[in-house]
Amino acid sequence: MGNWNGVISAIITPMKEDGSAIDTGPVKDYCDFIIDKGVSGIFAMGTTGEGPLLSLEEKKIISKKIVDSVNGRTRVIIQSGCITTEETIQLTRYSKDIGADAAGILLPYYYNLDEEAIFEHFARVAEAVPDFPIFIYNIPQCTCNNLSVKLFERLINEIDTIAGIKTSNPDIFQIIGFVRAAKNKCSVFIGSDGLVLAGLSSGASGVVSGNASVFPEPLIDLYNAFNRGEREKCIEYQQLVDKMRTALGDGYYIDAYKKTLSILGIEVGKPRKPNRELTKEEFEKLRKSLSELGFL
Repeated sequence: MGNWNGVISAIITPMKEDGSAIDTGPVKDYCDFIIDKGVSGIFAMGTTGEGPLLSLEEKKIISKKIVDSVNGRTRVIIQSGCITTEETIQLTRYSKDIGADAAGILLPYYYNLDEEAIFEHFARVAEAVPDFPIFIYNIPQCTCNNLSVKLFERLINEIDTIAGIKTSNPDIFQIIGFVRAAKNKCSVFIGSDGLVLAGLSSGASGVVSGNASVFPEPLIDLYNAFNRGEREKCIEYQQLVDKMRTALGDGYYIDAYKKTLSILGIEVGKPRKPNRELTKEEFEKLRKSLSELGFL
């Protein structure tokens, strides 16, 4: 399923001014902005991209626009996990048809499922959409289902199109377990920026980052310094990443990303409800913190 590594930007989804409808207008400029930073790929419609708040039709429209805008300049992973298996199959098949490089699939969410149900979900998708790389997306704090290392090992051993996992669970011991289970057969991506250095040191392949939707540079610097064996630089960059993620709210406020992009000259609208906008005071604090860190 190919060699996947590096820093992948979990991009936002542009919305109309009130957040009620997607806006394809800014997508090309936004993709250009991210690609020019040197990322290894784009992860669309995940948590940062407000994927669970989009209709199936909206997901198809924005996916096609992203793939067309990127035009092969970097890899595109479409987060195609939906609340039902059938919709997940539909969006995964569509992602393959439009030329995406892989699907990122959330564990089924809302219902607390046992391991057999989760396995069947991924097996059905893989069978329905053959020869298309799948990245499992583990974010139990949002889905209420946490992928065990045992089930991960079963999935990668029995489904040959699984290319890896993005794990946003901030549990370094689980990350180490995934890396050991992967045995170089697939990639393990960190989804929690505070654990990038620890994850890389444990054998992870890279990071899929929401903070990289606006500022991928310190994460790229950290990844490159790690590969050069520059330990002190790694610590320095990880500390900068920690300060950046604190300033940006570490994904809790999607609007922090959108407001920051607006400051940088890319208008991407407001978050979709029930995500809320920053208050005036929060926005000023955001601007001040990013300025003090040298990002603005």
